[in-house]
Amino acid sequence: MGAGFLTVVGLGNPGARYSGTRHNIGFAVLDALRSAPLASDGSGVEAECRPFARAALGGDLERSGWSERAGLYESSVKVGDWSAALIKPQTFMNRSGEPLASFLSFRKIPISQVIVVHDEIDVPFGTVRVKVDGGEGGHNGLRSISALCGGRNYVRIRVGVGKPPPGSPLLKSEDGIADWVLSRFSQEEQPFAEELVAKACAAVITVALSGVKAAQNKFNR
Repeated sequence: MGAGFLTVVGLGNPGARYSGTRHNIGFAVLDALRSAPLASDGSGVEAECRPFARAALGGDLERSGWSERAGLYESSVKVGDWSAALIKPQTFMNRSGEPLASFLSFRKIPISQVIVVHDEIDVPFGTVRVKVDGGEGGHNGLRSISALCGGRNYVRIRVGVGKPPPGSPLLKSEDGIADWVLSRFSQEEQPFAEELVAKACAAVITVALSGVKAAQNKFNR
């Protein structure tokens, strides 16, 4: 079942200004996943990816091992007999679907064979959820992909960055949520963010090798 997934997409904004922000955690997950020496049976993914999570969150792995294509960075991941393209769109978030649509069309890959990794404010910080199909929950990157790449029938790895804490002035600001997702993790949050990246890497591989239902049973608790 999982062997059908041929493309894993991480969402974020290009440029040093956005490296390491909550909104770019999709990039960080793919950077760690690409860098880790994954076992051929897909075991121990969290442990293998964890040492690379700090560098990924810091943006230190954003160019290493990636090929620049039209509007995106491309690499690959392989676990046993399964392999897939790793894609990081280099348009801004709300235009993520543009380069991805061109890539999928050229490779003749349907949207149903795509896994998208993205930040999610409606999932508690430190938590990963797996979803397929359905609405975009206000996420502009997902909206762009759904509109331009053939619909909503793709897997989402929802990486929980949470919302501003109670009492935060951001909750009263018109642009508070935007400012929140474009902020970086605090020193206190950093260890938990690194664990989160590793957990999201494991979710990707679980979907790929064991299918959506197995991943939901493992992570959607």
